[in-house]
Amino acid sequence: MKTILLPFLVIALTAQASLGGNWLGSGPWANGAYYPGQFDGVYSASMYGGSPGVVSGVLGFGLDNGAPSTNAVSTNIISSIISAENYFVVYLDGQSYVGSTVANINNNSSQISGGLAAGVAAPTFSTISTTNFPGTTNQTVTTTTLVEENTSGGGFSATLTGKKSVVSFQGINTGIISTSVNGIPRSTNTFSLDGLKVGN
Repeated sequence: MKTILLPFLVIALTAQASLGGNWLGSGPWANGAYYPGQFDGVYSASMYGGSPGVVSGVLGFGLDNGAPSTNAVSTNIISSIISAENYFVVYLDGQSYVGSTVANINNNSSQISGGLAAGVAAPTFSTISTTNFPGTTNQTVTTTTLVEENTSGGGFSATLTGKKSVVSFQGINTGIISTSVNGIPRSTNTFSLDGLKVGN
């Protein structure tokens, strides 16, 4: 009788050990988290490098209940940037652009992906002067000032480099930002980013 029970005991203990091993891998909560709300919080990253132009700036994003937070940059983007969670500020092509971000973390694939939206810079102006010569004394000079609206947008991805006590991420040439003047594309640049979770 004891010899019959022994194989069943071995199978039961082996099954328990294999189930226990799964708990030591990725976390048991949503998206592989180690505890509820592990990835909720505020993240910040530096934007650097760039090709063909030099990109320099920072971006931030927030997660709430595992989804992008709703604390976005308001219409008055310059005055609200300090208090917002979802923002980017970047210097590119001689202009400083300020805009909103949205991002998400997938712990199972160790990836972060996000977007850069509604980036605006101070408008620039160009002047065109036209001179008409209908006669020697009747010259007409027309001056036209054109307002150039400078906008930007793009996206980024990064790989989680730490996801337990400190959540950190890095992406080498995995970001892209494009600029436009009055809706006409001006340039497209890649950039790198390096960041971490900075608060809850």
